[in-house]
Amino acid sequence: MIAAAGGKLPSAPVGVVLVGLIVFAISVPIARRVARTEGDPRLTSLLLIALGLHFLGGPAQILVDNHVYHGVSDFTGYVHQGATLSTNFRSFHFTTAGAHLRSVLGDGSVSIAAGIVFSLTGVNELAAFFVFAWFTWLGTIFFYKAFTLTFPEGGHRRYALMLFLLPSILFWASDVSKEAVMMLSLGVATFGTARVLARQRRGYPMILLGIAMGIATRPNEIALLLAGFTVAMVFRRHDERRQRRAVRRLGAFAFLAAILALTAVLTVKFVHSNAGSVGGVLNSAHQNNSGKGVGFGSSNVPYSSDPLLYPRDVYTVLFDPLPITATSVTKLLAAAENTVILVLVLTSLRRLRLLFRTGRERAYVFLCAVYSAAFIYSFAALGNLGLITRERTLLFPYLLVLLAVPLTPKGEPPQFPWERERLSRRERRLASLRAGEFPNRPAAPVGP
Repeated sequence: MIAAAGGKLPSAPVGVVLVGLIVFAISVPIARRVARTEGDPRLTSLLLIALGLHFLGGPAQILVDNHVYHGVSDFTGYVHQGATLSTNFRSFHFTTAGAHLRSVLGDGSVSIAAGIVFSLTGVNELAAFFVFAWFTWLGTIFFYKAFTLTFPEGGHRRYALMLFLLPSILFWASDVSKEAVMMLSLGVATFGTARVLARQRRGYPMILLGIAMGIATRPNEIALLLAGFTVAMVFRRHDERRQRRAVRRLGAFAFLAAILALTAVLTVKFVHSNAGSVGGVLNSAHQNNSGKGVGFGSSNVPYSSDPLLYPRDVYTVLFDPLPITATSVTKLLAAAENTVILVLVLTSLRRLRLLFRTGRERAYVFLCAVYSAAFIYSFAALGNLGLITRERTLLFPYLLVLLAVPLTPKGEPPQFPWERERLSRRERRLASLRAGEFPNRPAAPVGP
């Protein structure tokens, strides 16, 4: 039975347990296969623990919605519209009639996804949360695979612990939400970009699949990913087959141009702005999200699209609030995670210092750097700490790559090419001579 609009949808325990068991049963072989592929048996336990924590994130969201936000939350609209749509879908009437969707872009796409899930699980709010939490879990696995493909040498454990156990991802992306849809979409597309940058097959089909999953939900984030991918393609190391290099590069950029054009059109429709410039769009978004009262969370965060004020954007998106500025219990919880992020950044300064050199060796790092920098600049415009805290969950899989680049332990000889100091031209020539690159050159006399 569908709850009346504005009421609570049912979460029958039998349906919740059944869906949870089915999802868990499907997930166990996935976790085992990932662990076996990576050669790390401990990864199975970590992945299943992460899935269990995602399952707990759903009830926690409902609890916070009931007692903190007084029933005002994004998922309330999604699940009610999805419940209406599921009635149509189960009757094989694939129409949005009666659901009062303003558009199939943005919020409407999530409501449609919820309707598809409800048509399979029945109208059960918490069961749907479990399915969307599973989408997020799968997305993080794709992000992890992109990292291990880029850095087969190591550093995987550090990235895995940060990615799979970060509280923001476990909590904010474990309900019926854009974050859950986009975590899976971006995860699949990003793994595809990592395959292309590593010159492995099936990269472009995965990019297209990931884009198709999320382009109707948040095309602006797809655009950020493609912008980072374009930069990474410029810096990707050349292959040795020079005859094919120009043709492949031309084809790659033609593909990117076509997808970027489509994404740009959808992004303009998505933001509903005639501001005429990037700065105008961002300032308009800031004004629309500024406000007080239930559902707004923390507001009145200062913002300007002036690039000179970018350091303030970094603080707003990553570190605000800190414990010394938190004024409520919810802000104190957010401040605790922000403190952890700050510590991770401060303990990763050596990695950040080598970012350009690492990107020259592994272009995927440039993709993550461009996405992270552009995300911080654009999403600081939300001007609302509540919204920023939720939406930055889709920043962390990329930002954490920059904080998990493999490094040799201090005191040991450098093991990775991005750690070695650049040699002078004379030193490179001498090294080449010693390596025998000029076999026709007379050998230096040996002995007296």
